[in-house]
Order: sequence, then structure tokens, then C-alpha cells
Amino acid sequence: MQGRSTFLGAAAAATALTLLLTGCTTGTGTTGSGTGGTAGPSTDTIRTALNSDPTTFNAAKANAKDDYEVARFLFDTVVRRDGDGKFIGGLATDWTSTATEASLTIRKDATCADGTVITPTIVAKSLTYFADPATKNNFAKLVFGPGQPTITADDAAGKVSVKLAQPWSELIGGLTLAQTGIICPAGLADLEGLAKGSVQGAFSGPYTLTKAGHGVSYDMTLREDYKAWPKWSKELEGTPAKTVRFFPGVNKTTVANQLLTGEMDISDIAPADTARFEGNKDYTVTSVPFAGIFLLFNQRPGSPFTDPALRKAVAQLMNQQAFNAAAYANKGIPYTSIVAPTVPCALEDNSHFTKEDAEAAKAVLAGKTFKMVGTTSIGPNGAGSTYVQEALRAAGATVNLNLVDNGTWATMTQTKPETWDLTIQGDANFVGTVAASLTRIAGVPTEKGGRNIGGGENADILAEIATAQSATDEGKRCEAYERAQISILEDNDIVPFVGEPQIVAQRAGFSIQAPSGIVDYATMRITK
Repeated sequence: MQGRSTFLGAAAAATALTLLLTGCTTGTGTTGSGTGGTAGPSTDTIRTALNSDPTTFNAAKANAKDDYEVARFLFDTVVRRDGDGKFIGGLATDWTSTATEASLTIRKDATCADGTVITPTIVAKSLTYFADPATKNNFAKLVFGPGQPTITADDAAGKVSVKLAQPWSELIGGLTLAQTGIICPAGLADLEGLAKGSVQGAFSGPYTLTKAGHGVSYDMTLREDYKAWPKWSKELEGTPAKTVRFFPGVNKTTVANQLLTGEMDISDIAPADTARFEGNKDYTVTSVPFAGIFLLFNQRPGSPFTDPALRKAVAQLMNQQAFNAAAYANKGIPYTSIVAPTVPCALEDNSHFTKEDAEAAKAVLAGKTFKMVGTTSIGPNGAGSTYVQEALRAAGATVNLNLVDNGTWATMTQTKPETWDLTIQGDANFVGTVAASLTRIAGVPTEKGGRNIGGGENADILAEIATAQSATDEGKRCEAYERAQISILEDNDIVPFVGEPQIVAQRAGFSIQAPSGIVDYATMRITK
């Protein structure tokens, strides 16, 4: 059995990566809420890019990276992630929690965009909607664990209580996720309008959606009445933009061009474009770990990859270094399991990986045909998926690859399992736990409201997760998680590749924060 990781986790160990991403600035002092200094900014707009159009503006049903990003602007969560792996209040001012329950005190000065005061009852109803299986939210199990939580409000005491069906020690961290953002009554009363972003009173966060042009741009406007800014341990320099303008579907090389020509202010760029900013004092480029990238097999009945021999044969063709070069210009972070090496209880080496053996793979795969769906966001123009396709083609297999934008890919893999046999999964593990990633391949499938994209039940993995969550000793918890990781690697449920770096470039006069190594776009500020 592998020894336990000595790191403190993706959240806590990211202390070294908990960077304030700031451009060269000439900004003046700020208020505690990061809402501005004594001198006015030279602009009131921040321009940034999205990988693709959001699939929804309903925070509780967010599926893709772009959905998470826009939800963070529009909806406040009860808890936020700060630096050093710590938590700070969002809509909650304080809280207590155990492995089976939590009590949160809700602040009294927060309002919805239509002026409705956000009470504990409003918070409880929103979280209940998020947790409801009928919502088909594949993040609910990550927040509340197995079974249905009981969420109640006491408006007189100003508190929300959460009682869990089974022990789940990661509740507070889960409540920092953008998908748990509190949806106001107007939004819950009009779910169709909520998804479109057309219900202005739905929003609890600092911004409202004021313009939505599919494939063109989206504008979010700062609420003049907003007061519920988090109290960050390190004050944010600068002023929140009055308007944040998102441009969807822009090629990342084009984004780099627009940053350099002043048409974009802050945005993700591709690893291959980082050299274009090196030595330029007018830009800051910072890289933090973002998502674990691994090959994932569809193991639902009827898929060819219910056959373990086929999964093993594909795994025998995969090479981490070659994938890293193709997709990330060798800037990806090598993984030894389904989670980053910094996550508590991660395996310390790759001794449980399937060994490469191209000849053995050819004997199994020759003449086979597979359906693959891939996102164009993993590698330039989907180069990560193309690498897999070519590796299988060289072994005599045919891979019908469907490359689509990130939002379409998320929809297909999570709701249309008949459309694919294998995919490259990008797993943004925002809570920094082994369980968060294991539930991508175990438990209730996504099309039935769970988190399991792979579709195989993997009851043994669920049992190990339950053992880990109920353990009171860190050593016992890690032993269970290690057994689960070894199982999925030896069964070739996944083939780990690398950790995708999130590389953010900012022009001089703009800043963004990455609390605990997780880029938070809602912390963008104008500092010039």
C-alpha cells in the first residue's frame, strides 16, 4: 500500500500557490471590502473571455467551467474560500459543524437584486432546491454526501441548520462551491427564466446579468445596493468593475493577441502562449493548478468499455509525457492518481499505473471502433483528444472523434451517455479531496442526478468513501482512500494524465485573486 501524502491538500498546500494575481498597478488605497480607493479608476469595465457560452445561468445546475465562473458573479455562497486553505463568511457570518450536521448564522444586511432581504428561510429553500434529486445537480452529493440532507431555517435566531443523512466531513468546503450560490425567491419561482438569466430578482451576488448575446458577449452590471462583500484576510486592491464583459468562444491564441493589443484585460491563456508575455512589464502571468485531466471510460451497460480487457489495452497505449507535450506544451503537472499530489491521502507514486505495452494493446484493439467526444478546451483545438485518437489508430482501432466546445462536451458526457465510449475528463476539484474526484466514477450516474460521469456503480469505491468519511482518525481515512485509488487504477477505470494549469494573464492596472490556489474571477478589480 502506498504511504500517505505529507502535503496538506490542494486547498491548504496551495499556500505556496495562493497568489494575488496582480498586474503592474498605480492604484490607490482601498476600503476593506475592496470597493475602491480615494481616486477614481480610469475605466469602469473589465473585459474577459469564456471558453464557450454558459450552458445555464441557474447556479444549481452549472455543469461546465464557464457556468461556474458566471455563477460566482451572480450568486453569493454562504461560505467563501480564503487564503491558506481557510474559510471566511459569505452570506454566513459564522458557523459550527461536525461530520453529521452544521449550523450557519446568516448575515442581516444581504439582499436580492430586487431588494428582498435574504433571510435564513431563503437560504434554506435555495440549498434544499440544490440538494433535491429532481434538480439533477451532480454537485449535490459532493456537498452533502450520500442521501438527502434536512435543511431548516430559524428566522428569529438568524440560523440555517443542515443535518446530513450520513457522515460527510467536507460539508463546509462544499458550501464554498459556486453551484451552491443562493438563488432568490424570484428565481426559484421561474426556473426557465432563471436558466436564461432573465430573472433579475434571482440574483443574490454583486452583479446582475444585463446583456446576453449568445456567441457574442455577456454584460454583468455591479449592483449599487450590494453590501455583502467577503472580508478577505488580505484586502483586495482596487475597485470592482461597474461592468464585466465576457466574450465567449474566443480561441486562446486570439485571447493572447487581444490582451497584448489592449482589447482584453484579464483572461486565461494557453500554455504555449506564455512566452509571448515573458519579460513584458505591462503584464503579469500566473499559473495555478486547475483540473486533473484523465482518460475516462463509459462503463454503462452497452458500452464496449464494460470489458476490462479493452480498458487495459487502451491504458497500455497512453503516455503521460506525450500527452503533456501535445496538450499543454509540457507545462502540465504530472499526476500519480485521480487527484493532485497535494491532495490529502493522494498516492505518492505511479506504481499502480498500467505499464505501456503497444504490442499487447494491438492484439486486443485491432479492428475495434469507438465513439469519443472531446472538448476543444483540452489542448489547442482539442489536441489532447486527438492524441488519444491517434494512439488508438496506430493500434488498429478506429476512433470516431467528435470535438465540440466545452459547454456542449459537458452536456454530452453528463446527459447523453449514448453518444460516447471514452472521453478526456477535466476534473476541477475545487474542494481538494479524494472523494470529490472518486465520485466522478462511482455512485449515481450524472443522467440520474449524481456525479458519476463514467456510469459504472463501483460499489467497492463507494464503500471506501463511506469508511473514509466516517473515520475519526486521519490515518484510517487515508487508508480507505488509498485502497479506492489503487482499485480504480488497477481496474483502469481511468488513465491519469496531468494536472491542467490555469494560466491567467492580466494587463497593467487590473488584478485578480486566487484564494488557496483557486482562481476566483469575482475578485477581479481595476487598480489603475
